[in-house]
Amino acid sequence: MKFTVEKNIVLENPATKSFLVDAFVPEKEGKLPLVIFAHGYKGYKNWGAWNLMAEKFAKNGFYFVKFNFSHNGTSLDNPSDFADLESFAQNNYSKELSDLNFVIEHFSKDNRVDAEHITLIGHSRGGGISIISASENSKIKNLITLASVDTLKRFPVGEKLEEWKNQGVYYNYNSRTKQQMPHHIQFLEDYLANEDRFSVE
Repeated sequence: MKFTVEKNIVLENPATKSFLVDAFVPEKEGKLPLVIFAHGYKGYKNWGAWNLMAEKFAKNGFYFVKFNFSHNGTSLDNPSDFADLESFAQNNYSKELSDLNFVIEHFSKDNRVDAEHITLIGHSRGGGISIISASENSKIKNLITLASVDTLKRFPVGEKLEEWKNQGVYYNYNSRTKQQMPHHIQFLEDYLANEDRFSVE
């Protein structure tokens, strides 16, 4: 089946900030089931095999959407590089849930979409975010996870946790890009303030 690709659509989430979305749309009559894909930690919409996955779904009649979380460290100008580490440092689970729900609301209103057939796919941390979103949003009818995390309680412990609290930032090394990826303490504070909501289990 033929499909069109709408690359780097800019969505403006007032609760976070602007981010980029790709839509793979089958050239087919009638309403299309919608699949929304959420990438994982230190990931982005163009990473690895995600374009191949999107094409495969579109060829089989699914309106497929993938996006960069607004604070994943990429930017509007650099959608596949961690060029904005300050945004990465300001990321948290509340922002990722806000972005995912913003994508759901935006594309469920597209006149090409069958809003009664919406599926979420999440990889790794995006799997945990998708599980929570699916539990909260009655529009979601199907959930698929790819190597999902089983908890969002993924923080340093012991001395490293105390260092994070004292210094206000800790760094996670990205062996692929050779970057030290910063996390401000607000990431932990957001988790602790919403611990019940963020329970993947």
